[in-house]
Amino acid sequence: MRALLCLLSIMSASAALAQPLLADTMTVTAERLNRGALRAQASKFMRTALADTRNGQNARWFAPLCPVALGVDDKVGRLFTSRISDVARHVGLKLAGGDCDPNVAVVFTRDARTLVKTVNRRQNGALDALPGPERALLKSPTLPVRWWHFTAPESADGKPFSPGPLGLGASANGLPGDITYNNNARASRLELPSRVGITGAVIVVDIDRIGAVSMAALTDYVALVALSRLRMSVRERPEGSIMALFDPGAPRFDGLTDQDERFIEAMYGSGATVEGWRQRGDMAGRMADAAVEPAKIKATPPQ
Repeated sequence: MRALLCLLSIMSASAALAQPLLADTMTVTAERLNRGALRAQASKFMRTALADTRNGQNARWFAPLCPVALGVDDKVGRLFTSRISDVARHVGLKLAGGDCDPNVAVVFTRDARTLVKTVNRRQNGALDALPGPERALLKSPTLPVRWWHFTAPESADGKPFSPGPLGLGASANGLPGDITYNNNARASRLELPSRVGITGAVIVVDIDRIGAVSMAALTDYVALVALSRLRMSVRERPEGSIMALFDPGAPRFDGLTDQDERFIEAMYGSGATVEGWRQRGDMAGRMADAAVEPAKIKATPPQ
């Protein structure tokens, strides 16, 4: 994660100090629908919320997480890193702990657009490898929160792919799109020999644009986008989700909604070595089943 560490050094120098805020109490809404309606609702949620697949699969975390917050004092920063850790533990992810190298960065600034441009310039256009719509949104002058993820394909048992010959398109910098080879391939008609892992995430919060939202809502919003690749477009927001936090006229939630919780639980409970459409079908069924007795993601107060 040398590239992410370089990004952190840039963003740490550019981030602006935010004012400390107090954490609020979370409330959750509930709905009563039959399983068929819940499954249809879940499918619509994923079509709207999930970003396009990578290599035909939905990326997720497999590596232990090491979150860090930049641009705020330690007390406020712990609210965000603790919430990311809470949700990660709830869905079965491991935390690196100790003096780990950060792979999830939450950066607070008063000029997110300039910060993103600075990162891209100093990293020789590293963000240019992202899809065009994502790059355009990262440069938006109005988004309160923006994010991007580093991803990498790996074998079904978690082993990294071997780099391909430079003459075939591989390169030494590890940017997306390089040709790689899976030397540990095993597959069936249903299972693929590979999976796509998230190896790093950066969430940039523009403190002059977040408005009067509760700390509980903001920390949950950040945790959700840190652990899953979601769309940034304001025109693509799932109903009944914390993702609509900044949309004018949308219902205001003080934390992850039932659908948000069911979504993140289903993502990390579903199979990783299947095609994206199969995984989304599995997730829809899991979300529908979990709607009967949802398991709440409890927050642990920071020490």
